[in-house]
Amino acid sequence: MIRACLSSAVRSGLAALALVAGSACHDTENPIAPVETPADNTGPVAVGDTAVTTDTLATLASVSYSGQPYGPIGLWAGATNFEWGPKPFTLSQDNTYSNTIITRINTARQRNQRLVTAMTGGDASQFKTNGKFDFSKWKRRMNSFNTSAIRNAVAAAVRDGVIVGNTMMDEPETPKWGGNVTKALIDQMATYAKNIFPSLPVGINHGGPGYKWRASEHYHKLDYVLYQYQYPTTDGDIKAWRSAVLSRAKADGVTPAFSMNLLNGGRPDESGSWDCGGSGQAGRGTISRKCRMTPSQVKSWGSEVGPAGCFMLMWRYDDAYMGKSANVDAFRSVASLLANKSRRSCRRP
Repeated sequence: MIRACLSSAVRSGLAALALVAGSACHDTENPIAPVETPADNTGPVAVGDTAVTTDTLATLASVSYSGQPYGPIGLWAGATNFEWGPKPFTLSQDNTYSNTIITRINTARQRNQRLVTAMTGGDASQFKTNGKFDFSKWKRRMNSFNTSAIRNAVAAAVRDGVIVGNTMMDEPETPKWGGNVTKALIDQMATYAKNIFPSLPVGINHGGPGYKWRASEHYHKLDYVLYQYQYPTTDGDIKAWRSAVLSRAKADGVTPAFSMNLLNGGRPDESGSWDCGGSGQAGRGTISRKCRMTPSQVKSWGSEVGPAGCFMLMWRYDDAYMGKSANVDAFRSVASLLANKSRRSCRRP
């Protein structure tokens, strides 16, 4: 995902609001946003391989998290800083690399933030051979995290709540993976990841209709699935979508997590103008005929699905979208609601 294209005017407006988030300018719906340069992933690496010290462990005892973690994808600007805020957000999912993961964990702990890591995030082409998903390439990236220092840091972060999960694949239901991914293969990926990080909950991300993917198959090792809502999936009937998703999660034996597609998940514009300026619309999305969510949709839909999952994300940060005070008010409203909900593990039920 290309880094943010922030204008100085928007930055100034956001600073006044004391709220900001990570960003990108592109026209795909990949919800994983790389913010750093990947480490050499040919095998285990030592870059950033520092021990978890006694001082760090002492710090862990004072860290306390409560409520449902919530925030946009792409909140981090690097290993030690955020694009903005980070309040009212308490969570983000971002691509994660072995040369900076320990630094990011320590920063998140200091700033009272929580993480959904994406150790194998990024463009699908990095994990394919001849157009098909290549498990060996995926393993190679996972192996770059297999050092004692990283294993210890991740275990500590899971234990104290800094890391809530690790997403292993984005939208396996889409053609970008070559059509050879199955739920059984994803279970193999989960087993491989757990051999390195036994306590780390692992999951995948689905787009709006993705919950229907391979309905006759079931998971036996995967911990959680992130389900992302967008208006076209059920013509705005989020209660029907939530019911169907929760039923699917129960059948698959996974814990649900939720996301909303802020930029392309509003009511589509079927008019010839595609300005997304009608009632119930909030401006053009990144894909033809798609529109952004309105503040009322963010508030009502977030309140509807957020409490039903182990965390809540939003795809994705956008300068103009986050710069509108009405949207910020909606984020604050959802954040306040989820802050008062019981903390829930993303481990397999």
